This record gives sequence, C-alpha cells and structure tokens, in this order.
Amino acid sequence: MQKILRYRGVRLNQRTIDMIEAAESVCDLTFVLTQGSYNPGGVQGSAGTHDGGGAVDISLKDAKGMLFPRVRRERIRSATRQVGFASWIRDPSQADWPWHTHAIAIGDRDLSPAAAKQVTAYKNGRNGLVSNGRDDGPRNWVNMTWEKWAKAHPNWRDPFTPAQYANLLKEMKIQGDATRKEMRRQAIWRLRFQTQTVDDCLAAGQAFDNAIAAGQSVDEAMLAAARVMVPVNATLAEMARKNG
Repeated sequence: MQKILRYRGVRLNQRTIDMIEAAESVCDLTFVLTQGSYNPGGVQGSAGTHDGGGAVDISLKDAKGMLFPRVRRERIRSATRQVGFASWIRDPSQADWPWHTHAIAIGDRDLSPAAAKQVTAYKNGRNGLVSNGRDDGPRNWVNMTWEKWAKAHPNWRDPFTPAQYANLLKEMKIQGDATRKEMRRQAIWRLRFQTQTVDDCLAAGQAFDNAIAAGQSVDEAMLAAARVMVPVNATLAEMARKNG
C-alpha cells in the first residue's frame, strides 16, 4: 500500500495529490475536496469506490453553496480526465448526494475492486453507476494515465511564460479546430504573471464563464477574459490580439 497522506482534510496518496494539482493547473481552479481515499465503508453511497486509493470527490459549489455554472462544472471534469482520472459529474438526481465530480485515478495500484470496475466502465463509455448509463462527458482522454500526462508535461508546475505562450500560438495554427480551441482555453487559464492578483484571475474566469453561458464562442470568451486581466505585458497582449 502507498503512503497515506492527509491533504485538504481528506486521505490520499501522493500520486492522487499530484494528479489533483495538475488538473487544477489545467483549468486554473482550486478544488474543494469533499471525499478522499482509504475510507472503507465510510463514504455513504460510494459502493466501496473510496475504500482504497485513487478516489476523490470534488465539490461543484462555491463557498456560498451556489452551484457552479455548467461550463465550470464541465471544465473540472475535462481537466481531471486530461490528467488520467476516470471522472464524472454527479448530481442529486442520481442518488442521495450533492453535486460533485467523482474521480478515480486510472492505474492507481491501491484501487478498491469497486473503483477498478468504474475505470472499466469509463473505458467502455459508461457512467460508472448501477444504471450503467452512457458516459455523457468528452471521450478525448479515455486512454490517458497520470504517467503519460506527466511525461508529456514535465514542467507543468512551472509558471506559464510569454515564450511558452508564443510557442502555443504557433502550434495552434497547425492543429485541427478542436485541438486549437482546447489549447486556447488552456492558455488563458495558465497565463500568470507576478503583478496579476488572485482577484484578477477570478474575474477573468467569471468573464469567460459568463460569455460561454451567453452563447458566445470560445474565442469571444477568451477576449472577454483578456479584457478583465491586467495588461502586464504589452508585447504578449499584442501577440494575443494578432493571433487569437
């Protein structure tokens, strides 16, 4: 068994913690964890998925108890899938539980049998519930594992620099439309500079979500977020205008 650590009020192993922090870096959000791992029989309604390692539940409500907008809920699900979780959005219509993202770390050697079955269900396009319904999330990252993602992103803990963003813009031009949109979305959340405050990041995120909720395109939402952000780098801003 891997070493069990206390992290944000729940029990997890280091691999799962790394995956959570990587997913946060992808979507530029800090998750609130409501359930962790290594809790045999202690998580009501989990059917044993939290008995072993690699399992975590992420709240989909803010500090005031308000449900996140749909686009933010889906952003969290996508981010967790990108780094190697089998994850789903769970809501009260499915069972007696609050809104949350339920995530199982694919390949964790401490998975409970129930969690391992959910990974299989995810790979088969199902929702991981007793109903065995269709998975309604993106299938882009079904074969992703933490090891694959970490190898492809060796510097994921480093700040996102203007030079890295410039390289991203170049790559966008030669990628397909879906990939290009995904890269743009990731880029806006990862733009971090020393003079940018937490409030600036939150305001930019809200501007993005509001634009999507209003039916605007991803590009328009990017511009809405950029207008909120402090223009700390004139060269980068000009580059973004020309290429984005």
